[in-house]
Amino acid sequence: MRKFNIPEEKKYFYFFSFLLFITMLYVGHLLNQIGLHMYVNRINSTSIQYEEFRKMKLPASRIKKVKKDTDKLEDLTISMLINDYELSGKKNMKKRDIKKLVLQVSENKTYQELKKYYYEILNDIKYFPVPLKENGEPYVTFEDSWYADRNYGGARKHEGTDLIPEYNVTGLYPIISITDGVVEKIGWLEKGGYRIGIRSSSGAYFYYAHLDSYAEGIEEGDEIKAGQLLGLMGDSGYGPEGTTGMFAVHLHLGIYIDTPAGELSVNPYYILLYLQSQ
Repeated sequence: MRKFNIPEEKKYFYFFSFLLFITMLYVGHLLNQIGLHMYVNRINSTSIQYEEFRKMKLPASRIKKVKKDTDKLEDLTISMLINDYELSGKKNMKKRDIKKLVLQVSENKTYQELKKYYYEILNDIKYFPVPLKENGEPYVTFEDSWYADRNYGGARKHEGTDLIPEYNVTGLYPIISITDGVVEKIGWLEKGGYRIGIRSSSGAYFYYAHLDSYAEGIEEGDEIKAGQLLGLMGDSGYGPEGTTGMFAVHLHLGIYIDTPAGELSVNPYYILLYLQSQ
């Protein structure tokens, strides 16, 4: 059998290369552990930043993952906590690192509370509230008007999203329920006009305002299915019952959750982008 003799200097080269490789692996692992430890400390030492959370800056791709697998709520909650509630341009953490973080913060009240809110808001959403055209194009446009200034009834902020139709015609565009749920409120509000509020099965409250009319027979306490007709789009509100025409025809959509501090609104804009894309 032919023997190969490795020069002594190459033996040293291979040996030190192997040592360098092992050292780099160890240092990489150590840095990763330090990073995870910093994230754990950060989560354990903070409370929910409600104003940032309420902006709900969730890419449609992340919502889609949660809808396919509710275990992804852990990923979403951790990612929002360590990225200041802003995921645009941020890389996803490795699955094994997420699992390590979840194990270490699973009893943390901030993590538990935030995860609960995302579950309540996202778990039941199914349909865009204004059915699309036969060709799949939308009848409405909308933009992120969260916290824009409003003046009726005094200076205040806009806590929802307005969906504006092609034609400024009342009673033309059907409004359907985004979720399964129960009719919690129906009737006139000075600012919201003819409105209907659906409490979803998971706990979030979906508020549809400025309707022209309601679907026949809907009453408080009725069970509603996702996709069920709620009424027709209108321009009601900003005055005593029956007031119309104070603004252009549109649907105002609001989403609310119950918190220890009371009811809070969250931005529907990114949820609507997701629903429209489905």
